Amino acid sequence: MKRGLIFSALAGLALSVSFSFDVLFNSAQAQQMPSQAQIEQLRSLPRAQQEQLARQFGVDIDMLDQMDRQDSQAEQREQQERDLVFPRGTRFDHTGEPIIPEDLERQFTRDDEVIRPFGYDMFAAQPSTFAPTSHAPVPSNYIMGVGDSIKVQLFGQEDTVHNLIIDREGKVVIPRLGEMNVAGLTYSAMQELIQHRVRERLIGFQVAVSMGELRSIQIFIVGEAYQPGAYTVSSLSTISQALYVAGGVSDIASLRSVRLMRGGNVESEFDLYDLLMRGDASADRILQSGDVVFIPPRGDMITVKGEVNRPAMYELKGGETLEDALKLAGGAKAEAYLPSTQVRRVRDGRRQMTTLDLSSQDHLQRSVQGGDEIVLREVSEGLDNSLLVVGAVSRPGQYEWQEGLRINDILRSSRHDLLEQADLSYGLVVREHGPRRELRVYQFDVALAIDGDRGENLELNERDQLVIFSRYQTKAEEQEKLSRLTRSKQEREQEERQELLADYRRAFLRDLVREKENSDREAREERERAERLTPLRELFGTPDQDEGRVADEDLAEYSRENLLDPIMQRLQRQRTESGNTPFVYVAGEVNHPGVYPLVQNASASRLISAAGGLKDSAYLQRAEVTRINLKGGQAETEYMPFDLLDVILGNEDIALQGRDRLNVLSIPEWQNTYEVTLRGEVRFPGTYAIRRGESLSALVERAGGFTDFAFLDGAVFTRDELREQERRRMTMLAEELQREIASNAITGTGGSNQSYEQMRTLLADLMAVEPVGRLIIDLPRILAGESQAGDITLKDGDTLHVPSRQDSISILGEVQMATSYRFDRDLTVTDYINMSGGTKQKADERRIYVVKANGAIEPHRQRRGWFSHGASAELRPGDAIVVPLDTTYSENLELWSRVTNIIYNSAVAFAAISNI
Repeated sequence: MKRGLIFSALAGLALSVSFSFDVLFNSAQAQQMPSQAQIEQLRSLPRAQQEQLARQFGVDIDMLDQMDRQDSQAEQREQQERDLVFPRGTRFDHTGEPIIPEDLERQFTRDDEVIRPFGYDMFAAQPSTFAPTSHAPVPSNYIMGVGDSIKVQLFGQEDTVHNLIIDREGKVVIPRLGEMNVAGLTYSAMQELIQHRVRERLIGFQVAVSMGELRSIQIFIVGEAYQPGAYTVSSLSTISQALYVAGGVSDIASLRSVRLMRGGNVESEFDLYDLLMRGDASADRILQSGDVVFIPPRGDMITVKGEVNRPAMYELKGGETLEDALKLAGGAKAEAYLPSTQVRRVRDGRRQMTTLDLSSQDHLQRSVQGGDEIVLREVSEGLDNSLLVVGAVSRPGQYEWQEGLRINDILRSSRHDLLEQADLSYGLVVREHGPRRELRVYQFDVALAIDGDRGENLELNERDQLVIFSRYQTKAEEQEKLSRLTRSKQEREQEERQELLADYRRAFLRDLVREKENSDREAREERERAERLTPLRELFGTPDQDEGRVADEDLAEYSRENLLDPIMQRLQRQRTESGNTPFVYVAGEVNHPGVYPLVQNASASRLISAAGGLKDSAYLQRAEVTRINLKGGQAETEYMPFDLLDVILGNEDIALQGRDRLNVLSIPEWQNTYEVTLRGEVRFPGTYAIRRGESLSALVERAGGFTDFAFLDGAVFTRDELREQERRRMTMLAEELQREIASNAITGTGGSNQSYEQMRTLLADLMAVEPVGRLIIDLPRILAGESQAGDITLKDGDTLHVPSRQDSISILGEVQMATSYRFDRDLTVTDYINMSGGTKQKADERRIYVVKANGAIEPHRQRRGWFSHGASAELRPGDAIVVPLDTTYSENLELWSRVTNIIYNSAVAFAAISNI
């Protein structure tokens, strides 16, 4: 039953396939060639059915077989054309696919700082297979041998193709031509032989002769190969290809004398440097079966490094010179300094160094020997025939220097060549002098130099530094002054300017940077700052004023401190002829006091210009220079007063020397303008500028007095310095209170009935109180001239608050309802407290007091018994009754009463001010 089902299925399948091929072949007959899909379906059938269908539809089955062979050969060629060379250490699976090691990337990553022998990486690889290749072009001098395949195509009366293989006797048999001996002939000679035979014996035929499959040969690779041994390679293989087959050479192999041995004799000697450096492969001979490729150990080596194009270790063949060594290394780079080339050589068991000038032909012809190390160093970073312009200029950077060049040849216009913030009164030319490269600083007036003034338009030397400063010290000041100007150009050039400033600093501080290059950046900057400031403080006896010092990040980009810093650091190491440090100091009424470098022809007028000029408060009739003279090993202080106005006008000048201190005095009784504010019921309220020593009554008179609604008894007078004193006292009190609260909470003392959090809340209330700075005054008596203390001398920042008339009494503190009532002269303090519901349980009735409208405090005494006497405080409109907290009831802390009083009194003062 099953067998019948199987036969039925096979018959159905054959019918289906036959019908399918009927359709396919009928549609393909017009093209006389089956399609690829038809061929694939035909190949899937058994051989008998293939032949049957091929005969039925007129298809040549041999043609399909030939197509199969061509596809197989194409696939084989494609496989052979794949990369057959892989890095050393590569393994292959059973299918021939490479298995790359995980550390391959690390293994073949080059470290450019490591000097390696030249050329070894070129052959540091291995093939995936040793199968010969047959698709390479055959040269005309190729020697035919046993196993080679020849393809002979005859065409004429009939076309035939013969694929012939040279047998072991070196012969091939060509139909109609007979036997021919071709082994040992060159490829071109073999072609001529067959063509000549065809012309002699076959009339009407022409012949085309080409190579088919190449034979394989066996060679031996020995010596310092990576994998020495016997290898089967293509008969077209050369010496260099054989090196790839062996995985390259070992670490001690010679690349300059690879020998091809044939029959025991040296057939060829291949210098791989010719191939690697010049592309010369003339000595790369084709191998023959039985050849031996011998790789000897390398000879002497030299090292060429530094500023050359190809630093490496190179093998010598003998007789090389320094010129040859440079050629091996690819020549010197453009930035190499040839006059100072180092040659390190081992001689008599010691390593010695010689400095040679490789720009000299005589030195280039000196011979080299094994072990030599040739080092070419870089030229200096400094630019010759140039000068540097930095600071508040439009186009900072390097400029070409020429003989006779002056400042206005670089800075031609203050409008176009300088930034808006540039200081036109102060510029510096910094110049190195002598073999010790000591700095000399020349000061000039920027505006006069641009205008061509002969005394200010200095002649520039090669490698001078031209420094232009900003008028401003801080970024905030600079931005405020320049906020209305277009600064897009500056923003575009910001990065370039920052790089230039860094180069400018390095030009002065190269030695310092080298000493500290391994230290942390922040620690280094802090140390440099300390090193910079400490000697200057010791030098001039100036205190450490870090509180007033501008932070480095807040300084304007081209401020004096930023640009002078590297110059000052260099000058610290120098001394003047008198033995003093080349610094001068200016203090007093100048715009930028501080330490400045001692310039050539330094004078008082130049130092004042460097400090940004005089302030309005400068006293022009007298200034003073303090000088320390060294005589007989002792220091003597000399005071040199002079007329500052004559110096400013140019009538005279004072020459300065190192460590001089210029002090510009202030005008006597000069002060900044004092401002006092009058508010409230003043006829002309506002802020008034006053002179020093002016009184309150005089200012009130200037303001036109008070309005008819002014409540003089409730005037509040506040002062800034009192506000600061109150703030400090409150801070001290809060700290003391906090310590006491914490101590009682830890020890359990104090009889606390309140939680720790409640006490902390009261402490927070104290810290939240804003000090008022109120000065208690009796304004009516002051204005009437009846005050025993006299009038009030005003100070800067004083404020007088004059409220409107009030007819209310306020009640604060521990009462049932804290509120305000209309003033009734018939009511007493007790009456007002009773009107507010009486006191609370925690009120301290013995310490009730009244805060008068003018801020004065008057205690309220109550009658306690039949024989006790007491007087109630007299109440007036605007007064406030305060019922304090009984601190002995709530907490055994001595500070509570002071705390509550401060809170209540501040509340009363704020209430008085807010009612204005």
